[in-house]
Amino acid sequence: MDWEENSPQSVEEWLAVAERYRGDARVLKNQKRFTSAWNAVGFAIECYLKAAIMRKLGLNRWPSKSERPELWVHETAELLRVLGVTFDGLGKHPVRYRLKTVLDWKRRHGYNPEAIPEKYAEQIYQDAFSSDGVVEWIAKSFHLPC
Repeated sequence: MDWEENSPQSVEEWLAVAERYRGDARVLKNQKRFTSAWNAVGFAIECYLKAAIMRKLGLNRWPSKSERPELWVHETAELLRVLGVTFDGLGKHPVRYRLKTVLDWKRRHGYNPEAIPEKYAEQIYQDAFSSDGVVEWIAKSFHLPC
């Protein structure tokens, strides 16, 4: 499978994938599959950030890896840098503390044989998806539907 060929190509497609991961995170958390829930939240945030990047940069398609390799990452901190957002630059903004939890997510956590504790899965889920969470902040900051 050619991943570049099958990646989302519009803001709407990134948001659709993000919403799918959001739903997966909810179901997995409720089923007490906390490591999988943690990962689903992280992938959802990654997709929301990639939608925001498309919106901010005015892209009409997702660039190939050779065109924009810096966009072909999974680390939320890297994607935030592309958007011009730094943790310190948020000052005392209320989302700063919620964003800290989300920035703790790394794709490599999915390969760890140790389970993510329930409290961490609950925390990242709340910090990402609550009414004053990271997704709401991304949507407002980058003019995305939420």
